[in-house]
Amino acid sequence: IRGRTSMLLLEKVFQTINESGLDYCIQNKYEMMPEEIPSDIDMMYRNADESFLDQLVIKVAKETRLLVTQKIVQGYYEYTYILSYPIPQKRFQLQLDFYSAISRKDYPNVMPAAVMLENKRFYKCFYVPDYFDELQYMFIRRTIKNDMKPEHLEIARQMYLHSPQEYDKRLEHVFGKEAAVLIKRCVDTLDCNIFEENKAVFRKSVKAISQKNCASSKFQIMYRKFQIFEVIPKRVIHKSGISVAFLSPDGGGKSTAIKAVSEQVSGSFYGNVELYFRPHYLSNAGSYKLYNKTSEETTNTDPHGKKLNGKIKSFLRFSFYNLDFIIGTWMKIIPLKIKKKLVIFDRYYYDYYADMARYQYSLPTWVAKMFAWCIPSPDLIFVLDAPAEILYQRKQELPIEELRKQREAFKTFAENKRNAVLVDATQDAKQVADSITEKVLRYKAEQTAKLMHCTLDDEGVPV
Repeated sequence: IRGRTSMLLLEKVFQTINESGLDYCIQNKYEMMPEEIPSDIDMMYRNADESFLDQLVIKVAKETRLLVTQKIVQGYYEYTYILSYPIPQKRFQLQLDFYSAISRKDYPNVMPAAVMLENKRFYKCFYVPDYFDELQYMFIRRTIKNDMKPEHLEIARQMYLHSPQEYDKRLEHVFGKEAAVLIKRCVDTLDCNIFEENKAVFRKSVKAISQKNCASSKFQIMYRKFQIFEVIPKRVIHKSGISVAFLSPDGGGKSTAIKAVSEQVSGSFYGNVELYFRPHYLSNAGSYKLYNKTSEETTNTDPHGKKLNGKIKSFLRFSFYNLDFIIGTWMKIIPLKIKKKLVIFDRYYYDYYADMARYQYSLPTWVAKMFAWCIPSPDLIFVLDAPAEILYQRKQELPIEELRKQREAFKTFAENKRNAVLVDATQDAKQVADSITEKVLRYKAEQTAKLMHCTLDDEGVPV
């Protein structure tokens, strides 16, 4: 995201951070800012707790009039906040990552905040690392990530050339002689193969730095305690992802809305997963037959064109797929939500309320309603509503009388389901997508506000 708008936005963000007194510096990708907003803004910080960061991000949201759609505890005093416009017209992501140290599973506390912040310098409108600190950070980070690209070495060379003789000695002190010699060869030649061929040396060196920084038994206890009592519970109990379902008769515009909404809200999630009707943890019933196995259809251009199953077979298939809704939610959907995904269902169990025949069931709708109590509900359900005449004009797969009947069934469902939203599908596609996007992001903002112990104004901005 680039241009004057992004520059003004980031200038306001960093003005707020600077005025707060937070001791911080940007870890990387700072050259592009504030003219361009990177995918995430990594900041090293110290002498601040979680509450301070919460209040800081709330101030940033107030000043910029953005929603805070995510707060995620990523690791040891490592917090991520994602901010979004109430209705972004395209993918927008302002992600602020706060680190008290560079720590990963095999390399805890490998670079504490004090190292990077001790000699920080002011650049444009924010603080960045000293040249040597950025140089050692580059090789530590690329070792942890297990990759090195030419652009990384180019940045490392620029840092190194500020004081080669001094940095040679300091590199040997930090990384050891063998790794320091390899670092010098990398920046002299800009040859990534040197790094690739000597990954074992770099890993050993970075591991030794980590072990030195974690030598204290007190730190190890604190680190494990934080992981067990802060990271895991908050990631599992306060899931960052959500699930949404789209319902409507044929012609309601579900596919168009799903495509547009997926793009507009994508910046607030770590990816989208689209599913048709059910979780699909279990394969279709026909694939479990001993012979004449059948695969699941991905399209259905003639919803009522197939012969209905008998009542016994219908109930058996209905019960089998109910297991998928239940087991699939626990084994697939919830893990996806923990992984910060947006799970989108095109149709869902409640489709039964309007159209059992689509699924070849010769069962009355009250059967579906009777078992609804045991079916996990998505977080949000959007029912796209339009008169039968308009639905038929868009898609002539079902008779207009059938569409009229289904529309009434969906409207009744939406009026009686707490987390269902009736959306006027007679609007143009952009208005429909904007309406749904606003509700999805507002829902996430309300979730996040509970984590940050704040309230929201009428636009969903923290107060």
